[in-house]
Amino acid sequence: MISTVLLLSTAALSCVLGQEVFRNAQFQCGIPKHANTLLIVNGADAKISDWPWHAAVRQHSGNQPEYVCGGTLISEWFVVTAAHCTLGENPNKLPTMSVQLGVNAVGSAEGKVYNVGRIHRHHGFALPDLKDDIALLELSSPVEFNDFVLPICTSKKTETVPGKVGAIVGWGVTENDIPSTKLKLAKLPVVDELECKRREPELYGRVLTDKVFCAGYTNGTSACNGDSGGGIVFERGDAWYLGGITSFTRTRDGSNLCLTTTYAAFTKITPYLDWIARITNIDFSDEYGIEKIVPCSTPAQPNGVCVPVQQCRNIFDALRSPLLSKNTADQLRQTVCQLRGIRRSVCCTPDQVERIHIHRNAILLPLECGVAKRSTPTSTAVPANVFEFPWIALVLSSKVTPHKKPYCIGTLINNRYVLTEGSCLMAKENAGLDYVRLGEHTLDVPIDCDIYTDPRTRNSVEECAAPPLDVKLVLPFIFHPQQNKPLRANDFGLVRLEHRITFTDNIRPICLPVREDLRNTFPKDFILTVMETTTKQELYKTRSEFVEAEECDERYEDYSYSPWLTDRMFCALAKGPNFVCTPHMGAPLISMIPQGGTVRAVMYGMAMWNPSNCTIAQTIPKTYHRMPLYVDWILENIAP
Repeated sequence: MISTVLLLSTAALSCVLGQEVFRNAQFQCGIPKHANTLLIVNGADAKISDWPWHAAVRQHSGNQPEYVCGGTLISEWFVVTAAHCTLGENPNKLPTMSVQLGVNAVGSAEGKVYNVGRIHRHHGFALPDLKDDIALLELSSPVEFNDFVLPICTSKKTETVPGKVGAIVGWGVTENDIPSTKLKLAKLPVVDELECKRREPELYGRVLTDKVFCAGYTNGTSACNGDSGGGIVFERGDAWYLGGITSFTRTRDGSNLCLTTTYAAFTKITPYLDWIARITNIDFSDEYGIEKIVPCSTPAQPNGVCVPVQQCRNIFDALRSPLLSKNTADQLRQTVCQLRGIRRSVCCTPDQVERIHIHRNAILLPLECGVAKRSTPTSTAVPANVFEFPWIALVLSSKVTPHKKPYCIGTLINNRYVLTEGSCLMAKENAGLDYVRLGEHTLDVPIDCDIYTDPRTRNSVEECAAPPLDVKLVLPFIFHPQQNKPLRANDFGLVRLEHRITFTDNIRPICLPVREDLRNTFPKDFILTVMETTTKQELYKTRSEFVEAEECDERYEDYSYSPWLTDRMFCALAKGPNFVCTPHMGAPLISMIPQGGTVRAVMYGMAMWNPSNCTIAQTIPKTYHRMPLYVDWILENIAP
């Protein structure tokens, strides 16, 4: 009998898990009916079908409505906006207002208009102090949901931590100081409070509290006049969640127009959810299945828990497999359950449920990762075997001179992306980096070979790897939004390959600490892989041990070095007597972890700048970025 095999892609998930099950189900908050427009750094045209919760808030002067602000639909009866958007010409009287939903262009006849029956302005709102800038607009009639009008998800567990990237849309003033008639979209990172206060000490030093955060860039991409009241939304799993409300930015000298070369301030939504709940009667703690335990029963799983597919280990692993049999696909279809705010949910046995949220893009990380054809343990720095670290990548320039061959060392994480150090990609001496080399062991050697002992015959055998693979890269590089803030922190860069690559014995991806057990348990023993450049430029490996932060700081101070250690970094000490002295920023620090019956290499650190003096190598630990804290950023920025 011939079995049928399905080639699985990300798009195939909908087919395997029966997307048709959800077509007639109750609406899903935060999930557009159409695929989301890709976010880009600079403002771009947007479609209301991609952001169906965004509302045009209008005030009525006479019979003519005038657009004043944006707003966000949170239920069939309520739109949330900024309190200052509800100030009318008469400060002692609330204005007459309406909202227009499902509209792409201000002033057009598309969409539908709903009159505002009551305005609930927060009782603590104070315009001079820019305090409690939030209001609820209660509509006179319930909203009818459709492809262009849907509510955003709202949850008490939505985080607005520095570095997290959100999306804003609106009809605010453009870079030409002209109000936009078209809906515009921008992607803005949340900025650390200290950085905001450093940039604008007089403004943000006064108004930044635990209820206000800032976000944006200083390159002209920001919120501006007319964007007030609109939401900044964050993607979590399959759905978008409201994180804040656009409140204010600094104005230009001598003008009421916004200054787009500084950050914008947002009213954080979570501190006000209890206030919103009292008015709207919405229970945010029990609204969306991503946080709660939902019992389920399906033909394939009679007693389970309904969870997002990426949080059910065995089912998710089956979907990550490159080949999926028809029989397995049929079984997976029978596990489908329904969960609000989630595109694809499955009925999972309790022992297979991941308790932490896993980004949906984890499907892009291959199941078969971190496995080398041949490896041997080491207690000191020695040359690596040819097939031992197949995830090592070099980002190179085709414009080289006889005396210089610049490169950045990186790590292959799937068939399209390499993770490396951001500062290396940005360095002037590395200008012109345009391709990635995979499967390299020794530079300038066409074919890398190893001599090993055959365990069956005990004879010495020579085995050679395939030639290295050179792949063009796609510009621009992707950098962490908080890179070098503070100095040397968050120094990550993602390099996208021009096309998908095929894995071989000497080209394979590393594992990232995605799962709960890998994130919550930090190992003590590591292997560092570097390109040793003082002799014949080949891969070396060395064993390293975890060092506590206090001890690391003390050892640095003993040699008059500044440790600069933060809670997003850690230290590990290379074990001698041999040491690799060449700089190795961007190199992966791995640990061998049992996973699924196989011991796999998991990347727990990425090398930062470190003192390279060999005379102190045995006493000065090296510093590394703590990879489990950056997995979500990596997943958010890779694409199929």
